[in-house]
Amino acid sequence: MLTELQRLSVEADGRYATPEELEFLKSYLETFRYRISAYQKLQKYEPIILQKIHHKLIKTNPQIFMKGSINFTSKWRLDTIRVLRYSAMILLINDPDYLQERLLTWFATILQAFKVQDITELTYQAMSDVLEDYLTPEEKNVFFPLIELNLAILCKKRTS
Repeated sequence: MLTELQRLSVEADGRYATPEELEFLKSYLETFRYRISAYQKLQKYEPIILQKIHHKLIKTNPQIFMKGSINFTSKWRLDTIRVLRYSAMILLINDPDYLQERLLTWFATILQAFKVQDITELTYQAMSDVLEDYLTPEEKNVFFPLIELNLAILCKKRTS
């Protein structure tokens, strides 16, 4: 939304915007109530959602958070909360480019350095499963593309 508004302000400088140029605003306003309600649910149920994701991952592999003798559950939790909260904020402003530029590209580099793309992929797959129980179909339509973006960027394996 912010990126699109900025683009519109440059392109329509000194003239009125065309109906086509305003289409993104119409689309945004039509989904705004779902964005707000999804955001509020994520905010309200975040601890339960994270607990359920954690449980699903442990069920898949009881040692999933162990690297040698180090348990990185708390690091996983903080990272997952950070991305979930950032995604929820982006949900409100509808600007996935902002999410990618401000968080995901940087964070993907860190995840790659620690070679944890596999657990990240499992995390966001589990998140999608868990959120099925919390979000309406309309809310999922506006939020799940951000989860897919998180998966695509954070789990990309780069070749050097």
